[in-house]
Amino acid sequence: MKDKDFSAERMAEAYLAKLFPDKADNPHLRHVASWLGLLLLGVEEIKDRWWLSRTKHLCFEFDGRRFKARYNHRLKPRGGIEIIEVEPKSGRTDIGVAKVISNLKDAAKFFRAPRL
Repeated sequence: MKDKDFSAERMAEAYLAKLFPDKADNPHLRHVASWLGLLLLGVEEIKDRWWLSRTKHLCFEFDGRRFKARYNHRLKPRGGIEIIEVEPKSGRTDIGVAKVISNLKDAAKFFRAPRL
């Protein structure tokens, strides 16, 4: 799935399916699902293009930079999504954490003012 013109709703469906295949009762899914749409709508506003990687990451380009969003189980208190800036070359080495979304309020804040 690699296109700049598909909707955030379609991306949410595809991203959840990749993150949690066959795990609708998974507590991580329940934690993330309520605010993932807000996160994706925020990314949709700023991205130049976006896609889902084979490694279950939402990837996007913004302002000449490349990012990936990944679930981090170790974020307190119950895990969350990190947006990581990565090097644009094929190895995609992490540069650093640009944003942490760990609850519904964080997601709403990012939705209202999507900044990295």
